[in-house]
Amino acid sequence: MDHDSLQRFRAEVIARKNLPTIPPVLAGIVSLIDSDTAGARKLVELIERDQALTAKLLRLANSAFFGQARRVSTVPRAILLLGFTTVRNLALGVKVWEALGGDVARKRLEELWAHAVVTAVCAKALTGRLRLCDPDEAFTAGLLHDVGRLVIAVRFRDLYWETVGGASELEPVDRMEQATFGVDHAEVGGWLLEAWNLPPLIVEAVRQHHGDDARGGLSRVLGLANRLVCWTDLGQGVLRPEAEEAFGDDTAGLDAEGWLTLVAELRDGGAFGASVLADG
Repeated sequence: MDHDSLQRFRAEVIARKNLPTIPPVLAGIVSLIDSDTAGARKLVELIERDQALTAKLLRLANSAFFGQARRVSTVPRAILLLGFTTVRNLALGVKVWEALGGDVARKRLEELWAHAVVTAVCAKALTGRLRLCDPDEAFTAGLLHDVGRLVIAVRFRDLYWETVGGASELEPVDRMEQATFGVDHAEVGGWLLEAWNLPPLIVEAVRQHHGDDARGGLSRVLGLANRLVCWTDLGQGVLRPEAEEAFGDDTAGLDAEGWLTLVAELRDGGAFGASVLADG
């Protein structure tokens, strides 16, 4: 796209023009972003009126990643055990993907969702090692970091998938997007999340997750998690050669061995299980 076309596309995204209508449940969850536990009753009401959201949220809450010894069978119990912020952020991530993914082929949507969840899980886990940001913010940013891919895919349809060659992130997708469309999914995701009034830290982390000059702890953690997930065979615990470049002075002592140990802990604990990644 030339400059004028790019500006029109940005205006469309900000105005949510030519995008699926944002469901009332999502709008209600976004309105609770600045709330504390006093908003728990409203959150329960919002989630419980959406059966698909309730089912997916409870499946995530019961995943091994959250380590609950007792089954989480209701939304109020999920809030009690996991906390208001965690449940709200899970619901937010699920509904954003649902709202934007309706016009994306199911197989591609499932692959992108699986990558988003794994990145969210790893970003939250990395905060325990790097201590650079809030774990809940890292998890939320991980869930939302690739929503710009859905926006571009909805706008350009088959051309998008022809450009990137598929839904996986083993290749530099952002560079291919830039070459063809003049903008990448990180920037587009930032436009949308800013228009939805999400917290500036989340917006900037999403916008910068492919950048080399990420500023702030959340942006650094999200970018690192995304790169390492892309460059690691999570099942076998093997790093691609590119991953060695991810470790340095700004990773607070985290090295390849430490990362693979963390991956093994998450994998053995079931954090990458099918029940966590499923989009059904």
